[in-house]
Amino acid sequence: MDFKVYQLYEQVNYEGREHLLVDYLRNLDFFDGGHGLRYVINSDVELERGVLVGSISEEFIPNAFGVNNDKSLRTLEEFEPYERTIFAFDFPTRAFLVQNRKYSPKNLEPGKTLARLQAVFNDAFQQLFQSNFTIIPTVLPEDNELFLRLFNVHRVTEILVNNLNERNYLNYQISNDEQLNEQILRFWNNDDSNMDTVHIKSTSEGELNNNPIVLAAIHSPNAIIDKIKYFDPEEDKIVTVSRNQLDKFAVNDVDKDTESVTAFEQVIAQVSQNRRLLRRMRQID
Repeated sequence: MDFKVYQLYEQVNYEGREHLLVDYLRNLDFFDGGHGLRYVINSDVELERGVLVGSISEEFIPNAFGVNNDKSLRTLEEFEPYERTIFAFDFPTRAFLVQNRKYSPKNLEPGKTLARLQAVFNDAFQQLFQSNFTIIPTVLPEDNELFLRLFNVHRVTEILVNNLNERNYLNYQISNDEQLNEQILRFWNNDDSNMDTVHIKSTSEGELNNNPIVLAAIHSPNAIIDKIKYFDPEEDKIVTVSRNQLDKFAVNDVDKDTESVTAFEQVIAQVSQNRRLLRRMRQID
């Protein structure tokens, strides 16, 4: 599962009072979403290791029909489904993460969900911490760290790596077979062809994550990963991330159907373990 990352603009003193935000969110009532629809912050908000994680459920008009006994169509008006979107706030880094997802219902869209979350958090911060909650879109650092996270989390089908002519000595375990690993490293480190770019594709059903050339290229010092294509289970399709789109934080082993308790555990673990990356986020110009 991928998350869009935002940065809280205000410097807020909430140290020692983080639990107040958890209690506030857990006790909120349903909100009026217009057109007879509602949305709500679900009560299973968690706070662990400095990471608050929860979800917003938004009611939508289903694009679903039933069939009467006379074979005519009818709308399923008695069916009132909700869509879940996971969010997280990391208190130490002031990073606000919102699940990056596509909504099939016509009355839902990422911008509306983000606006609702920002309004809820702004009211909470004003009441609890006497501060606004202004979030700024960010991109993650310009090095390869985000690309490597995507590579390690998703099934990769295409990758473009540049600046290999400037690569330094590679010392990385590409294969568990020691003899094969030594042969690959000897070839890679002694190549004098002035190779500068590696662009490798698989079929849409393929996977490059264990390809030795790809592994050598992406882990070479001074190499620059410019593009990666991978299968996104959230969107159920191959997506592309280029260097000018470094705005997604990937969480491993979570998809749109993962139970909240399991998803929250993974988000807490991986956000808390990657604070160095989150601290190096920069504002979009």
